[in-house]
Amino acid sequence: MTPILQRRLILVLGKGGVGRSTVASSIAAATARAGRRTLLFEANAKDRFGEFFDGPEVGPDIVKLRKNLFAVNTTPADALEEYGLMILRFRRVYKMVFENRITEAFIKAIPGVEDYAILGKAWFHTKERKSGKPVWDTVVFDMAASGHSLSMLRIPWAITKTVPEGPLTRDAKEIQKLLSDPDQTAIVMVTMAEDMPTSEAIDLAGQLDSYLGLGLSTVVVNQLYEDRFPDRSPQAAVLGCLEAEELTGDLAAIAEHGLQHQSRRKLGEHYLERLKNALSTVQLHLPRVFVSRLGTDEIDAFSEKLSAELP
Repeated sequence: MTPILQRRLILVLGKGGVGRSTVASSIAAATARAGRRTLLFEANAKDRFGEFFDGPEVGPDIVKLRKNLFAVNTTPADALEEYGLMILRFRRVYKMVFENRITEAFIKAIPGVEDYAILGKAWFHTKERKSGKPVWDTVVFDMAASGHSLSMLRIPWAITKTVPEGPLTRDAKEIQKLLSDPDQTAIVMVTMAEDMPTSEAIDLAGQLDSYLGLGLSTVVVNQLYEDRFPDRSPQAAVLGCLEAEELTGDLAAIAEHGLQHQSRRKLGEHYLERLKNALSTVQLHLPRVFVSRLGTDEIDAFSEKLSAELP
């Protein structure tokens, strides 16, 4: 099996608020550092990529964040225009066909057309070539929240089943083929060791498998409290002694902080076990970091960890 960081397309999925953009950025930083020309792709998002890499704000035009790493934050309108130009070749023809009131109204009435345009743009970048060579070695797609990403991924299957043969069906089959090839596409699930994110990750993985036949490449558990007080360790023994004493002042505050950290770690371990039992895939952990704003240092630290541990 092709290592995840060497695949053509890496899809990063998960519930809102679990750190998809953090993980997507870390993966993209890892592939770029390995010498792969990488496009970090998002759609209709409040951009954080520029902030993570101390670079420019990322919009619908591709921008460079660092060596080998570029990013784009597309919109349905931009994606649809690019897809239309791919088919019709000339902007004047595109404007005649797509930019009239009748066609615009018709397109807006088609369920899922905007999502399909975005997915199609990501696919286009995986096959984009210049002077006979691929423009991008890897596209890392920071997808929308769980339910929305599942709906987007289902569209090519729906098209191939319901739309007559033509350019749309042809491209849908190609997208379906790419998504279904585990040597070219990796699906990375991001979650947290908490109740709702864990339940949603398990549910989404089940739907990807049952509806589309797509399996996870790995699960990244983000913001996990580190195990600073392992059972039967000297640290745990000291914390136990502090807990048994009637403390006041700073020492009491330190003991309380340690006990809360230990409690959150124990709770996290419960959800790690639940994920392990439900999802038969490699599970990686990223630590909770206590900073006011994630920046380049944190993203690079995460990317190095993922480089070392991703299968």
